[in-house]
Amino acid sequence: MSEDNEHLLKNTIRQERDKVCEMVRKLGPKLSGLIITCGFIVFVFSIYLLLMPQDSVLSTRLGIVFTSSLGFVGGLNILCGLLLLLGED
Repeated sequence: MSEDNEHLLKNTIRQERDKVCEMVRKLGPKLSGLIITCGFIVFVFSIYLLLMPQDSVLSTRLGIVFTSSLGFVGGLNILCGLLLLLGED
């Protein structure tokens, strides 16, 4: 490769990295707010499940919803962690 091509390649990599960092900075606060809200809803929902008497039909459905919401929060947590890794300088 010629020296001009190497310089162009290095310059392009830096530009792409700057674009990714800018995207992470924009998405970070929004995803943080979303995961805090979801975490609070799951917390309130779990307190409700602990305090209310158990109904066999309803508790099966609530268990499915609760497990799904925990999976959603876990997926958001992984996504936020990957975005943090992308945004590291």
